[in-house]
Amino acid sequence: MGNQESAMSWKILLPTDFSDYARMTARLVSEIPVAGEVILLHVLDGENASSRAWMGGQEMASPREYAERSLREEEEQLNLAGIPVRVELITGDGRDPVAVILGLARREAVDLIMIGARGKGLVEDLLLGSVSSGILRHATTNVLLVRHQFAWSRVKPELLRPGKGERSLFSRVLFPVDFSKPCDEGFAFLLALEGIDEIILLHVITRGDTRQELEDAIRESYRELQSLWNSFDDGQTRVTIMIRFGRPAEMIGELAEKEKATVIFMPRFGTSDFIRSLPIGSTAEEVAKRTRIPLFLFYPEVQLEVIARELDKEEFHGAEEVWRQYHLQTADPERDRIFGVLVEGTLVALARCRRHPDGLEVDGVFTFEEFRGRGYAREVMEELLRACGREPLYLHSTLPLVEFYRQLGFEKIGEDELPPGIKARFDFAMGELESTNVQPMMRPADRA
Repeated sequence: MGNQESAMSWKILLPTDFSDYARMTARLVSEIPVAGEVILLHVLDGENASSRAWMGGQEMASPREYAERSLREEEEQLNLAGIPVRVELITGDGRDPVAVILGLARREAVDLIMIGARGKGLVEDLLLGSVSSGILRHATTNVLLVRHQFAWSRVKPELLRPGKGERSLFSRVLFPVDFSKPCDEGFAFLLALEGIDEIILLHVITRGDTRQELEDAIRESYRELQSLWNSFDDGQTRVTIMIRFGRPAEMIGELAEKEKATVIFMPRFGTSDFIRSLPIGSTAEEVAKRTRIPLFLFYPEVQLEVIARELDKEEFHGAEEVWRQYHLQTADPERDRIFGVLVEGTLVALARCRRHPDGLEVDGVFTFEEFRGRGYAREVMEELLRACGREPLYLHSTLPLVEFYRQLGFEKIGEDELPPGIKARFDFAMGELESTNVQPMMRPADRA
């Protein structure tokens, strides 16, 4: 993706199906403050693309000829607005149009995909269709989803052409704030754009069990919103601060229409979505389905802060909360050393080293399902080994994890080689640990 910090000139990918909706969307390109080159794309169905049809005794243009002519017409319109345009006509050959669009976006390293939210196969009525939904969910760049008034009214499209004094796309921006890193990056980027008259900062409080908790949350939210604005105040852009209570997607949609925002600008990840590396946050996806105004989904480039460390005794309660999903394990401050991986301050993986009278046992190795496959289990175990590996370590491994522990220096041993205090936990198996899907293992002490 291009340099978002400089925000000087963006390469924009503009898929079109030649519908009125798509043509109206194309006219908004000139209102993108950082618009540079535009790639105008049409995905042509490969089947019968070049064959001609007959109607009323006259030969009609083939789908390819119609697409070529239509692309030239739209190219001319964009050129009249002073925007450099490159045309791409790609034959799908049975491929999913989403894959074709995203494939071109990656090859060209575009900064923005701009799509109309209604058209032939793009969006059906108020719900996202397969193509636009696929782009929203899987794009690895910024996406601008454009909706136009005539989708909800009986006004004909040709009567909705921009008129004198009409507000530009970015003149009144609604910016939902959740105080996350993606939010901070998005706000910094937004303020670097030109042509913004007003920004509405909206924070939605989702919890407040008592009146006092709600009042405290309102005061804290207002303080943080004010601090956010003061840190970026340019002395020119008007700012309105709003705080609401409820479901974020509903509040965002309602406020956008009530306040007559010209665009909703928000990161595609919220706080919890960001640390889980989801393709798109649940709130952003729901807003995309609900909103009747354009939605700009900002793709953040911030990196997750991942820390592996030993937990303090005061943090043991948090470990037990995580272990609720793992056999309701408990933490004993007198016998345990607990290690964790924290992603943006959230505990996502654990490992425990418990001291028995006759040895050290490794247990409670657990990672939340949505964080698996990222190496966090190995990170937390390596931190445990650095701290506790000067003595022999014993564990009962499930059979599928034997290879994982072997890579960390553990070796298979017989049940009779376990210290009695550690072996006692599985005495119920009566010498048949393998039948319980368990393999005893031992890691020799590290050499000094």
